Amino acid sequence: MASDVLRMDWSRLLETSRYGRNDGNTGIRSPFQKDIDRIIFSDHFRRLARKTQVHPLNENDHIHSRLTHSLEVASVGKSLGELIGVYLEEKGELPEALQPTDVGEAVQAACLAHDIGNPPFGHSGEEAIKDWFKSKHDIFRHIGPEYEADFTRFDGNAMAVRILLSTGFQRIGMSPTYAVIGALLKYPWPSFKAAKDKFSYFQTEAEAMEKVADTLGLIRLDGRYSRPPLAYLTEAADDICYRIIDIEDGTEMGILDEQFMYDRFARALGLDSSGRYAWLPEAHFRQRNSVLRAKLISEATQEAAALFEVYYDEIMTGTFDVKSSLMEKSVTGICRTIHDVYEQTKGTLFLSRRKATLELGAQNALGRLLDQTMADVDKFCHARQSGLNDKIKALIGPEAMDDISGEDSHCQYKVMMTIVDYISGMTDHYATNLCRKLLGLGY
Repeated sequence: MASDVLRMDWSRLLETSRYGRNDGNTGIRSPFQKDIDRIIFSDHFRRLARKTQVHPLNENDHIHSRLTHSLEVASVGKSLGELIGVYLEEKGELPEALQPTDVGEAVQAACLAHDIGNPPFGHSGEEAIKDWFKSKHDIFRHIGPEYEADFTRFDGNAMAVRILLSTGFQRIGMSPTYAVIGALLKYPWPSFKAAKDKFSYFQTEAEAMEKVADTLGLIRLDGRYSRPPLAYLTEAADDICYRIIDIEDGTEMGILDEQFMYDRFARALGLDSSGRYAWLPEAHFRQRNSVLRAKLISEATQEAAALFEVYYDEIMTGTFDVKSSLMEKSVTGICRTIHDVYEQTKGTLFLSRRKATLELGAQNALGRLLDQTMADVDKFCHARQSGLNDKIKALIGPEAMDDISGEDSHCQYKVMMTIVDYISGMTDHYATNLCRKLLGLGY
């Protein structure tokens, strides 16, 4: 490789100091274990228990929520991180003060946090927020296009970063290590540079991202930053889990046949003719799916780590195709099988009658909440009194807007972002119940 090619450095990518404050690395816990603990014990993480993964407001206890999904992704991410930690150690690129387990913990922490910014009702909630803002052109009269894109392209990934960096609702964050922030940056560019509405930070975090990028030694590439290498592992853990688990949940919901996972994956896993698993076809479908899931995750994790090693130089120089992922680079392996089956199946999974009905209701609910909370938003900052504004402040909590001044040129943008902080932080049940109350249907 040419000596003048820019390359990221693990001594910076695995930085253990913290954004916003540095409380030292004392005690028995590693810096990354502290990140894990802070995320797990946060109210943002706790609320994921009542946020949709795929199937909203589900009463079947076997169906995944955002919480169970995040825990599973973190488990896979930890394994991926440790595998790559061993690889870096063998190459002599792992900083001397760190162990492969530290790399695993950094990825694990990012995986735990990867969905904490998601709004209620899953991806349909994201779409509802974007669609509402796209239909409200007048609300952006005092806001520049780069700020407008934060709302019309709203993304839960950016809200997760906002929460971690102490810049979100009520300004209370977790001050994570720089390495964990990097592992979370799957899309290190702002909303107005986004492709397919995927981005990792709002304009409120643009200045913070400058500091994060400088600390981690990210490469500047045409209006964006290079993806931190650990972000590929966070993404791979998420890709592996949601594809497999969405299919498994589909069989639990009766959207897919109970035999579906066996029919599609047993041969690829070598389980269709194995004496040890001869009992599998006749087992209860949950027991059968459990075996298949475990085998799929194990093999996919090993393959994703191997693919990281294959594309290592491209990842470290920022030249890896940003429109691709480790899973999509699989040609004939188990990751390719999982990817293809999911692509063939997701239309059925996402357009089931129950899911479609509830998502239409969810969109109406979020639309109503935004109608109410954003009704007089321009009056917050332009010296015009509104009794409705006082009610919205009381609903959200007046301290959430205490440091926003009408003298600030970005006042309205910040007020709108604070309201979006509030709404995106809601659980499915809270959003549904609040909407009913605002409609006068229940108290």
